[in-house]
Amino acid sequence: MFKPQHLTFEELSEQLREYENKYGYSTIEFYRRFQNGELGDDDDLMMWAGLYHLYLTSLPIRQFMKSETLAA
Repeated sequence: MFKPQHLTFEELSEQLREYENKYGYSTIEFYRRFQNGELGDDDDLMMWAGLYHLYLTSLPIRQFMKSETLAA
């Protein structure tokens, strides 16, 4: 059964780097190829894509929070 994890932004970034090292290309290149259907859909690649999606959606929130902290 799947158990959700709570990750810090740094932990999320580290997991993306681990996939990059494992497969030998950047997350951006991976995601482009994944979206084009060039890589298949095994569990490992689906997890990488999911982590990258989480990264993309959480980055603007992180940047906003940082700017609010600096403005205070």
